[in-house]
Amino acid sequence: CVAAYLFDHYDDTAPDNLALEAFVRSQGQVTEQVGAVLDIALVRQVVAHPSNNAAGYKRSLYAVEGERGKVLVALKEVEGEQGIEVTQISRP
Repeated sequence: CVAAYLFDHYDDTAPDNLALEAFVRSQGQVTEQVGAVLDIALVRQVVAHPSNNAAGYKRSLYAVEGERGKVLVALKEVEGEQGIEVTQISRP
């Protein structure tokens, strides 16, 4: 299976990224670990388009700082589907 990966130059203020930040802030599993979110920053974003006619997807990694610590939150969005999935929350 061969996949093509495109690394997009991302803009922290783009409407899509602001929507993803709002999504991260709304996740109970994030606030359970760090408390109220004080700061959030996009670390990396990758857009992948598999070659086997499967839907492409976007993975985003955010650094989140809260009252009680920091976590990295990984998200996945699949083209043509509604919704965002939290795929991983880890301590940096």
